[in-house]
Amino acid sequence: MSRTDADAAHRARTAQMIRLAELMAAGHAPGAEPVQAEIDAQYRALTELRTVSAEEYRAIGRACVDNDVWHAAYDAIATGLAAYQRDAIEVYATARLS
Repeated sequence: MSRTDADAAHRARTAQMIRLAELMAAGHAPGAEPVQAEIDAQYRALTELRTVSAEEYRAIGRACVDNDVWHAAYDAIATGLAAYQRDAIEVYATARLS
């Protein structure tokens, strides 16, 4: 992956995080349709790279909170965003992947 590609991927991921933070700030529950649509887009982007099981996706959600670097990145955008992402992924994995 070129530096240009890596920068573009980073900007896209940051934009996804911001959209999710905006939904959280607007009071949408993790299971609300607009949130789940955002999580679906994230999941589909991930599965363009490889197959991701429900359990693997749940593990990614947990890592948003458990991994200190990821947690800090999410919560730098909005306090509580790491846990919100984790919860939204859990809803998604249960409803659509299990």
